[in-house]
Amino acid sequence: MESLHISALYLHPLKSAAALAVEELPYDERGPIFDRHWMVVDHNGKFRSQRHTQKMCLIVPELQAGVLALAAPSMPRIEVGQPSELREVTVWADTLNAGDCGDAVADWLTTFLGVSSRLVVLTPQSERLVDRHYAGNDETVGFADGFPSLIATQASLDDLDQYMSSAVDMRRFRPNIVISGSTPYAEDQWQRLRIGELEFDLVKPCSRCIIPSIDPDTGEKQLVVNQALMTHRRRGRETYFGQNAVHRGTGSLRVGQAVEVISEK
Repeated sequence: MESLHISALYLHPLKSAAALAVEELPYDERGPIFDRHWMVVDHNGKFRSQRHTQKMCLIVPELQAGVLALAAPSMPRIEVGQPSELREVTVWADTLNAGDCGDAVADWLTTFLGVSSRLVVLTPQSERLVDRHYAGNDETVGFADGFPSLIATQASLDDLDQYMSSAVDMRRFRPNIVISGSTPYAEDQWQRLRIGELEFDLVKPCSRCIIPSIDPDTGEKQLVVNQALMTHRRRGRETYFGQNAVHRGTGSLRVGQAVEVISEK
């Protein structure tokens, strides 16, 4: 019998920037509180990510009492102020209004990234629904690619590591919840989990882009990671690692907490 537990939790305050390892991850109706709460956009309001701007992984967010600060190599630390106006922004096929965080942090991002950039933040009026093909209860999401949570297992990463010359960091896959105690890729068969006060429906395998090949500490591409995924985790034209999830209820997750599989596919 598997004895499942949370072995790591990650918060990503700024979409596509560095992840923060945390001991506790509180959830509200939208998802992990402050996860993908801020986002970098171009002059047209389209989101930026590591897919085309690899240096974003070197931006380290700091979060204190809901106030964001940013640090990056050779850049002064900057504290982000409250938004002064709304801006229409686009995340994949979704368009919504978000708060513009002002010129000072826009100039900071533009200088570091080398491309015109602005910072936006979710407001109480920023509403975005998850894909109706996979969830039908009007679940909402912030600036994450599509779903409030990404769940991965340590056993799956350990299995993938054997096909590479050295182990890679789970941060490359940008999960919120890492579960230990399972067999490799057991998450592919999980349908619903219970963790404390929360339940999670695993609704869609996570198809992977180029981001797992980017070293989160250097910003350099290491294509061996994507090559391993293509060889061992390919289904049709896509590669997969981890499971997208929507949650039921509110509460907090903690490292070490027990995980119960309620149902499987």
